[in-house]
Amino acid sequence: MDEWVPGPRSWRPAGGRLRLPGDARLVLDEAAAQAVRPLEPELRAATGLPLPRVCAGPADSRDPALRVPAGDIVVRHDPALDLPAGGYTLAIGERAGVQVAGVDPAGAFYGLQSVLKLCRAAAGQGLPRGAGRDWPGVPVRGAMLDLGRRYWSPAYLRRFIRRLAWLGGNRLQLHLTDWNAFRVRLADPRFAGLAAQLPADRSYPAGVLRELIAYGRELHVAVVPEIDLPAHATAITRHHPGLRFTGPGAEAANDGVAFTKRPTDGWTIDITRPENRAWVRELLAAFATELDAPTVHIGGDEWQEDAELARCADLVAYAQSLNPAYRPTDALVCFVNELVALLRDRGREVELWSWWEVAGGGECRAWIDRDARITAWPREADGIKFFTDHGYRVVASPMATHYVTPPAPGGGPGRVPDVRWLYERWEPARDSGVEGYQLGVWADHAMGESDAYFDGHLRRPLAVVLDRLWGGPRRAGVEEFLDAIEALPEPAPGAAPDRGQPGADRRPVDPSGPGGVGPSSAGAAGPPAEDRG
Repeated sequence: MDEWVPGPRSWRPAGGRLRLPGDARLVLDEAAAQAVRPLEPELRAATGLPLPRVCAGPADSRDPALRVPAGDIVVRHDPALDLPAGGYTLAIGERAGVQVAGVDPAGAFYGLQSVLKLCRAAAGQGLPRGAGRDWPGVPVRGAMLDLGRRYWSPAYLRRFIRRLAWLGGNRLQLHLTDWNAFRVRLADPRFAGLAAQLPADRSYPAGVLRELIAYGRELHVAVVPEIDLPAHATAITRHHPGLRFTGPGAEAANDGVAFTKRPTDGWTIDITRPENRAWVRELLAAFATELDAPTVHIGGDEWQEDAELARCADLVAYAQSLNPAYRPTDALVCFVNELVALLRDRGREVELWSWWEVAGGGECRAWIDRDARITAWPREADGIKFFTDHGYRVVASPMATHYVTPPAPGGGPGRVPDVRWLYERWEPARDSGVEGYQLGVWADHAMGESDAYFDGHLRRPLAVVLDRLWGGPRRAGVEEFLDAIEALPEPAPGAAPDRGQPGADRRPVDPSGPGGVGPSSAGAAGPPAEDRG
């Protein structure tokens, strides 16, 4: 079946096409009705039909509304289906009309979205008759956007969430803080000054982020906000200088130049002082409460390595006060575990980056709480096994293959994934501890460029990664796949609540831009960056 992407795992064509009659209805059982609501206006636009909604009883009822005339579109929730989470069945025929059954609400959504794709591809010529089954191959399929280093307009973020769902993705991590900016305007007066360092149109009111999180939930995309602690904290320590180290050897913890390649002070928060630890816990509690997301990412990456931090007398002494065998990284791990416990006690799932195993030189005395899910970013995919072998759940983002770090327009360091290799050769790990993958989009080298500039670099790698995570049949090659993607562009997202938020970037994206497949990008990754990007 070539008419939708990602393609279905199985499809038995029956020949001919079904034209929906003018009086076709959208018949939904109770569970499906909520799951597919965002698709209804898109489906009406694609078919040109009013498609009145008919709410039927449960999937196993004998409600006459489920015994529909030919030509209706029926969507129901059937947990008895022998399919993985997110799976669905689809049948299109003259006698039954269009029948979608999802094993769960997400499956009902993906099934009706496939009908929507067929309607958009049919251009009024009718839907292909046949029957099939489909399901995602990997539970977590997503992306991360670097909102800390650069501002992305809320309008773009909303479009991006719709694109993720359109391509079968179900996760978006928002990296909201970094050394140069704290982008969340918290209402709590104790922390309002963090974002006040920025122009108002370069930060996000907590309400705008809540709306994006809620919009993602409607589309079965988990939007995960991130606050990066206790390192990458220059913007935080600039607002609150008392959080910086001050004792002998303090520069070892304060200096972030190894990560930014530029003078960067106040990099790692001084966690040796009780008042600092309390302030950070209160900040994290306010962040989690105001954004109201089920999952919160707490960063936890790129503090200095033990060999460097051994010069920081206060941190060495504090580590040894916790355990005589501890080194500085162990003390920072213990503090991260305090943050994990704080969020867990508030009913949140917690995630953080891998890093402590690097900073500790491979000798871990203190371990990150295994309740936390690790966003693992080893250079190569083989590095993921370290975390699953030690009992962690992982969302993987191998730096060499799953990072997009656009170079500056004039050239220079950057990273563009090899989309040919990803599409034609890459296979996601089948380790049970690897719950999924995400494409990491970083702004280290192009912080002043537009949303459109970044979109031109990320759109094709994103489509390829999500297609392979869904796991349907491959096409003949990556060019054929990308042609199919361009032939069926995603629908526009529903309108966001009007908050008068400035800063929307409305410039069009050039589909032949730097993320395209051609002699320069189809077969080779861009030059490796020297830092995380």
